[in-house]
Amino acid sequence: MLDGNRIAALLLMGGSGRRFGAPLPKQFHRLAGKSVYLHTLEAFLSTGFFDEIVLSCHPDWIGAVRKSLPGASCPIRIVAGGATRQESSFLGLLELKSRPPRAVVIHDAVRPFVSEEILRENASMALTHGAVDTCIPSADTLVYAPERGRIDSIPERSHFLRGQTPQSFSYPLILGAHRSTRQRDSSDDCRLAIEAGHQVYIVNGSESNIKITTETDLLLAEHLFRLRLHQVKSGAHIHLQGKRYALVGGTGGIGCAIAKKLREKGARPILLSRRTEPPLDLCSPASIQKAFSRMPPLDGLINCAGMLFAGPLASQSRETIEEMLSVNLQGLILSCKLAPLKKRAHVINIASSSFSRGRAGTCVYSAAKAGVVNFTQGWAQERPDLHIHALIPQRTNTPMRRLNFPEEETCLLLDPEAVADAALSLLGETSTGFLVEVKSSYQQTGSLV
Repeated sequence: MLDGNRIAALLLMGGSGRRFGAPLPKQFHRLAGKSVYLHTLEAFLSTGFFDEIVLSCHPDWIGAVRKSLPGASCPIRIVAGGATRQESSFLGLLELKSRPPRAVVIHDAVRPFVSEEILRENASMALTHGAVDTCIPSADTLVYAPERGRIDSIPERSHFLRGQTPQSFSYPLILGAHRSTRQRDSSDDCRLAIEAGHQVYIVNGSESNIKITTETDLLLAEHLFRLRLHQVKSGAHIHLQGKRYALVGGTGGIGCAIAKKLREKGARPILLSRRTEPPLDLCSPASIQKAFSRMPPLDGLINCAGMLFAGPLASQSRETIEEMLSVNLQGLILSCKLAPLKKRAHVINIASSSFSRGRAGTCVYSAAKAGVVNFTQGWAQERPDLHIHALIPQRTNTPMRRLNFPEEETCLLLDPEAVADAALSLLGETSTGFLVEVKSSYQQTGSLV
């Protein structure tokens, strides 16, 4: 419900996958571990302001969809879609007739990156104006070529927008528009509204709100999903008094900064590293097990240990490679497995911006940090009872960084305190599975290597 008004959502997922060029329809392909439509559905559910969601589904897949639906705070109904998009939309609207909403938000189930802001603006403006479309400017020149073989004209680009979804409407308005144009095949609900004499207003969309139509789109979506980074709110008002947090690598540059911030909040950080007593050796599973076996139940675990030996792979010994993999990845995984975490405890695994691209001289380190991100995302799905996130700082001014790159200008590096602030902000999050990037003001505008 939004501002006291009943709002429904209609997700269109009746496509057969013909344009995708695969026997499996595009909405059921896997993206970051789950079907595309489930990511879209979760985006709607996470807003909390939809009273009902209808899935207009390909008839052959209704059974599979029903089995895969997540637990939800609002009713989710499935209706068999039609042979065309227009028919699927109409059948979904009819499903809402028994309890008609004030407004309905219609969205392609293969647009999984729709934001809460876009959804809220759609619902709000549909209540005010009756019909709205989500649009973005075109970065490309538009060419008018009705015969396809030659250009008739090149219109003024600024007069045209690219239409996306959601498209949102007063429920009686869009149901009436469908009924009045029932004999036509339209791929756009807003076109039906315009043909029925209604004015359609515009909500600003997003370049990342892509529609997955081809295999290339799916590859792009994988990349977008991996790089989609959650922006956390300030941790200024988070209450941590008396809470216990284990900091693996808590005596290093980032670890020290986090421990300081935790103490300032009245929390009780438990530092674990080779320099603490007793020492923790992340290369030794027995040492990790011993460290956590004597620990009281924890409100959180922050893995900030890191090990980097820069240089080409050919010059690194097997022992050096094993140590980097153990400290950066295996030790982190074992710490997560063995830490005595309370229900709803927070886990923050600190990765590195190098996770997204291997670089000469740091290929082993980059591979381990990529493993940290993938492990964090997968484990967050396994443990919904915890709040598990990956923190991804850009190049940071730590002793490890200065040792390996002594010629680097420290003024261009991120302050460890900024990483600590982001970590504390995550301790107030009630969701899970976020990737949170931390950049300095220079790194946000300059070129990274």
